[in-house]
Amino acid sequence: MRQTVANILREVAQEHGLTVAALTGQGRSRHIAWPRQEAYYRAFTECQHLSYPEIARRIGGRDHTTVYWGVLRHCKRIGQPYSDAKDMRANSKAFWFVNSVKSYGHVMEVACAY
Repeated sequence: MRQTVANILREVAQEHGLTVAALTGQGRSRHIAWPRQEAYYRAFTECQHLSYPEIARRIGGRDHTTVYWGVLRHCKRIGQPYSDAKDMRANSKAFWFVNSVKSYGHVMEVACAY
């Protein structure tokens, strides 16, 4: 099953004792900005079907560069290279495709037979 931005926002807000409105709002204090950057990171790595602009729209209507820099900042904070986050995103796509084929294998077999 695909992860949704709404689920990610709920999970991150709950983990940090915030509301979803606080995460998507205009607050810039560290106790809000860092969890928001975590949400950007999770949306980037777990919702591989979404672009930076789409993630930005779904998390408070921000600019896509805000999401990009937020992902970079979160990677730095957790000690992970950005390239690893991009690899996770690519592997997520492959994982999702393989699971789709498993779920709909009979359809794929029929489609590939022709």
